[in-house]
Amino acid sequence: MNFAIAATYLPQMLSALGMSVLIAVVGFIAGSILGVPLAVAKSGRNPVANWASRIYIEIFRNTPLLVQLYLFFFGLGQLGINLDPFTSALLGLTLNNAAYTAEIFRAGLESVPVGLHEAAAVLGLSRWQTLVHVSLKPALRNVLPALTNQFIVLFLFSSVASVISLNELTNEVNQLVSQTQLTIELFAFAAAMYYVVSAILAGASRLAERTLFRW
Repeated sequence: MNFAIAATYLPQMLSALGMSVLIAVVGFIAGSILGVPLAVAKSGRNPVANWASRIYIEIFRNTPLLVQLYLFFFGLGQLGINLDPFTSALLGLTLNNAAYTAEIFRAGLESVPVGLHEAAAVLGLSRWQTLVHVSLKPALRNVLPALTNQFIVLFLFSSVASVISLNELTNEVNQLVSQTQLTIELFAFAAAMYYVVSAILAGASRLAERTLFRW
């Protein structure tokens, strides 16, 4: 083993790590935005919205992300819709993450005491005001650890995008290994990078819990 030689490829790996972080961040934010209305629909009384949300969540939670990426990249191409690897990966991560964050937000909304909703009704707040000011804020505080875990999982799962040739960290390492045969060294560096980023995310979440949600 020669870690000194492998270390010369760290700049390339760090650049690819940036792509992994980018698709994870954008996919998480977009998926979380989509997850909120899905959670509200699943918790609501509208039967059409409720069942549509349930079907969406069940499909994306109970099929592998790898299969979803194949469908977006290769399947849509068969129908004449050609997406590049970045767009396919981002679409897959976003839609997959939306299903998981919807369940997280739903659990958070249901954890809000009924008394708060009753107080909002007494004060004459609209349904929208009640959702934003009474339900979402305490729900977000309750689900922040679960959201952080989901973000970390999504970041780690971004490595699946290597199968559609997106130049993220795992794909870059696979290419370097094929050129250098430094399998253990390069994948050890990659594992360390994944671990460091995940640890930073976990630490940031704990800091946010202590500083942003003191009320």
